Amino acid sequence: PNSLGGGCPMQAPENMRGFVSHAERIDAHKVRERSASFNDHFSQATLFWNSMTEVEQKHIVEAFHFELGKVKTMEVRERMVGLLAKVDSELATRTALGIGVAPPPSGGATKAPAVSPALSMEQNKTGSPKGRKIAILAADGVDETAVEAMKTALEGAGAKAKVVSAYLNPLVGTDGGEVAVDESFATTASVMFDAVFVPGGKTSIDTLKQQGDALHFLNESFKHCKPIAATGDGVDLLAAASLEGITLAGTAGVTSEHGVVTARADGDRDAAAEQFLEAIAQHRHWTRTEKDRVPA
Repeated sequence: PNSLGGGCPMQAPENMRGFVSHAERIDAHKVRERSASFNDHFSQATLFWNSMTEVEQKHIVEAFHFELGKVKTMEVRERMVGLLAKVDSELATRTALGIGVAPPPSGGATKAPAVSPALSMEQNKTGSPKGRKIAILAADGVDETAVEAMKTALEGAGAKAKVVSAYLNPLVGTDGGEVAVDESFATTASVMFDAVFVPGGKTSIDTLKQQGDALHFLNESFKHCKPIAATGDGVDLLAAASLEGITLAGTAGVTSEHGVVTARADGDRDAAAEQFLEAIAQHRHWTRTEKDRVPA
């Protein structure tokens, strides 16, 4: 009903706010020619690369290693490195070294004199935990008071908290209360969350220590430089994981190091929650220099 014969779509008329060409007489030569900018395929990419922080540039290079490393034809990999050399010679060289391609000769693309910080996610952080999604790892015997206290703090700051466990069955807390489970290790993964919290409860922690999925979830979050917090017996799960180069809290006080916040005493929960929110507001913690040693 909305087409003419021959399958041509009907153009909306002017009285329906449709596009109408304006006929205007001009005295000039009509030339069909593209401007010089149509031949510039690389300056925007160069500007983007130059505007990234060191961490973001590292991620871009790793992304090329991941994608081009799966290309089986060497000629294609070489051709792609050649194109990257037109963007930036350093980008091309760093990419080439990770995919078995000879680095391009020096003297390739030069860096643009201008940069745009607006292109960098790292330089445009919101500075707020609002909208972040936090996983709470738990099992039967979890300290439900600690769960509710952290949920209240997170949701009060605009973040979203989800309880993750081995199964979707409700958990029984230390005081006999019920803790609803939102996701299981089979239905989600650490990459779906911005941070992780491990509440106390000895029985819960003893169970999580025996679950490879829980330890992997924690290790992977740490390796991806995401904020992590633990209170009470939850600190013992962090100790059982492979969080390299991190000092955990002692019997009293709050320890915050490279985005990992820990506190063992119940009286330190509020302070731990406050520091955890500060860590979440930073989004990622790239100062974890030993994260590459984590088996995740």
